Amino acid sequence: MPDLEVNIFNQKLKLSYQENEKQRLLKAVEILNNNWNKFSHLHGKVSDLKIATLISLELQDSIGDIQVLTDKLNKKETDNEFLKKEIELTKKESEESIHTIKKIKSELNNKTDELSKLEYVLEEFHSELMHIKNNILKKNHE
Repeated sequence: MPDLEVNIFNQKLKLSYQENEKQRLLKAVEILNNNWNKFSHLHGKVSDLKIATLISLELQDSIGDIQVLTDKLNKKETDNEFLKKEIELTKKESEESIHTIKKIKSELNNKTDELSKLEYVLEEFHSELMHIKNNILKKNHE
């Protein structure tokens, strides 16, 4: 593992790191030093330990905020997954309903065709009956 010499809180430290962690380590050192500088007005008035404690409290508070946000994000993701499943279920139900409607429409069209054929047969039958009636009436008048 390579070593990196850094200054944290005005102290030189030699840190070992994994190659893929170097940038994260440098960013963490930068954040710590920025926090140290933020409390520079306290240097010489209080101990370095107190300043480090204040920095630790501030960072811990930030970690807490991040945890709250992470929890909210996880809940939103869970809600999102639930909604996706509901949408898929609704989509499937809609597709099934559309299929059923098409099937019923086809059956209705078939029944309508059968009814039209039956009406035609009845009209023909009626016409025949009228013709027979007229013939009977003609024979009775003769």
